[in-house]
Amino acid sequence: MRVRGPCGFAAAALLAVGAAAAPAAPAEEVGARAWSHVVALAAAGPRVAGGAAERRAVEYVAAQLRLAGYHVRVTDFPFPYFETRQVALEVTSPVRVRLSPRALAYSPSTGGVLVAPLVVAGRGLPEDFQEVDATGKVALVERGSITFLQKAENAARAGARAVVVYNHEPGPVVGTLTRPSEIPAVTVSREEGQRLRELVRRGPVLVSLLVDTLLETRASWNVVGELPGRSAARVLLGAHVDSVEGSPGANDNASGVAAALEAARILRLRPPAWTVEVAAFGAEEGGLFGSSAYARSPRARGVSAMLNLDMVGVGERLRVGNTGADQRVVVAVLRAARELDISVEERRMGSSDHVSFERAGIPAAMLHRPDDPHYHSPGDTPDRVRPELLEAVVRLAAQSLLGPVLVTGVAPSPASRPLGRL
Repeated sequence: MRVRGPCGFAAAALLAVGAAAAPAAPAEEVGARAWSHVVALAAAGPRVAGGAAERRAVEYVAAQLRLAGYHVRVTDFPFPYFETRQVALEVTSPVRVRLSPRALAYSPSTGGVLVAPLVVAGRGLPEDFQEVDATGKVALVERGSITFLQKAENAARAGARAVVVYNHEPGPVVGTLTRPSEIPAVTVSREEGQRLRELVRRGPVLVSLLVDTLLETRASWNVVGELPGRSAARVLLGAHVDSVEGSPGANDNASGVAAALEAARILRLRPPAWTVEVAAFGAEEGGLFGSSAYARSPRARGVSAMLNLDMVGVGERLRVGNTGADQRVVVAVLRAARELDISVEERRMGSSDHVSFERAGIPAAMLHRPDDPHYHSPGDTPDRVRPELLEAVVRLAAQSLLGPVLVTGVAPSPASRPLGRL
């Protein structure tokens, strides 16, 4: 990693966008302040990892943390950059049907147009491929049960030349293999997948597939603001700043970054005894690369606990959870929720930056709202993000970091009384 210097003109321009777009509500209102950050960050998007928009967003976050009185550092890290240049899928026989595929991140190219028979192979499990002859064919499998990468690997072992994954719920799906697969892998909607299944049920189907992708090493960035405390103990509040290709990423995940920024401001006004770090991680969407880079760094050894905010501005239900056995952060959030009278469901949850810290042995959990029909789509815009939902998460995140549950051996700060409606 290399330490970056102060933010430049791009951050100043983004600050101006955020100020101009701020809602009419009073500036001191927590939800309104957080929503103004969502507007500013979405204006930079789509914030694809390693791109100029992600960099502008990183500089905006750094500038906001400095304004809040935090010591800020921006570090870069290498990650495998992926770009879809062209993707097309068409049934050529017995009828002609043009479909709307999306390449899974890290899918290799077809090297021109691939023409092959289509075979249906359940959910792409090893036993599904034992029941069909996939050699030299394109395998159609349903999403679910195992990862996209496992489906592609199973298809390749069965001799398939490519795999098409259709959604198990209405609409299209955007996903990642997390690393390159042996064969090209694309997704289609449930509706298109069911149509393909019906065609195969009636008889042989021939398809043509074109996948043209770019995979190279690029740099993304983490920005971390530090509020030093009297204790050597440190807690970390984080959210990923990047978004997927084609999406403004207002809820996923400008909302998480916005809530973290507003919680940072509150914690600066009422600091706990321990050190607080607030981080925006890059390159989450393609494989948790930014949080993994931080979790592997020497600095992570001093982190006592990590709370991750991901998609917190849309949907009534608010959840907290993680993937491991260490429930200290979950307990801290649930305790804070009771103090603040905020409804939170406990669930097992992965697929976001807290997992990187759990893998490193650091207690971690995520706050998340699961009911957003527009995530990973062009419809993920600021007008769909609700300030009052952001406000609840800001207060809950700040209260969780103030509480004594996360840091053992340190007396709780007098500021750990419930924050109430700020």
